[in-house]
Amino acid sequence: MRHSWHDIDLAGLAAAWRQFYPERYWVDEELLRQQTVEHPLFDWGASLAEVVDGRVIAFLAAKRSAASLFKGPNPDQTHITAMGFEDPVVMVDLLASAKAMLRQRGVARLAFGTDHGHFFPGVPDECARLSSFLEVEGFEIGGESYDVERDMRGYETPAWAVEPLSRPDVRVAPCQPSQLDELDNFLLREFPGRWRFDVLAKAAIEPHEVVLLWVGDSVEGMAYTQTWESAKPISGCVWRHDLGENFGGLGPIGVSQRVRGQRLGHALLGASLTILCDRGVRQCIIDWTGLLDFYGAHGFEKSRTYRYATLAL
Repeated sequence: MRHSWHDIDLAGLAAAWRQFYPERYWVDEELLRQQTVEHPLFDWGASLAEVVDGRVIAFLAAKRSAASLFKGPNPDQTHITAMGFEDPVVMVDLLASAKAMLRQRGVARLAFGTDHGHFFPGVPDECARLSSFLEVEGFEIGGESYDVERDMRGYETPAWAVEPLSRPDVRVAPCQPSQLDELDNFLLREFPGRWRFDVLAKAAIEPHEVVLLWVGDSVEGMAYTQTWESAKPISGCVWRHDLGENFGGLGPIGVSQRVRGQRLGHALLGASLTILCDRGVRQCIIDWTGLLDFYGAHGFEKSRTYRYATLAL
């Protein structure tokens, strides 16, 4: 029987998730709730599930475009936050219902993942059934992004990345509550879209987990960090089941255009990773990136590969 998510027990959805996705992508009921029904963009109309004898056998979670929250996203695009199924025929019907509803609203494009409050930056390489299903349904699949990880035990910032911090006008330190205006000025200037929205939300509750790069009296860079004790795991930290105890995450991270080419990005990254080490982080993840060489210089290795998947409606 077809159900909306209003009528579905999240514990049953989490169980169906674990049946469909490989273990390294498992999430618990708390994370599922946080990233779906508690998210302001969750699409109650397009999110559906098929239930037989009290058991979820197929599900689809959708989110609207984030264009209402910040600049940049396509307002005519909806996202599949996640989907799973036992029988692909059942999933075909479920997806067809969602697509018909979205077309009636004027939605022009459907993407797997890449939503705000995402689990997936794209289709995981390890999910062959999912990838095959989406291809058969007409999704265009191409373009890669990655998660990178490393064990932080023994981490030392490379000497060449420490060197820029010897400049008298350069310093890196956790954000203080009194510095939120300076942080926002930087974000408005350099990263006015999703990064600004996410970083300011983080700084409002846990400013010390946003690390700032100062050049003189001006903020010229920032890094968003997380630990297992953070209030709300997002981005790669949603894979906490796989990351294990004392996990941490980093990103987004960025420096201003006017200081690029001075290795200050590496200096900020190294200092931020050192802060995570000091907080007791063991396994650290950086998600949704193509900068393998940048993070590789600090010992990070590719851990997951995702492929973008979109469908014109």
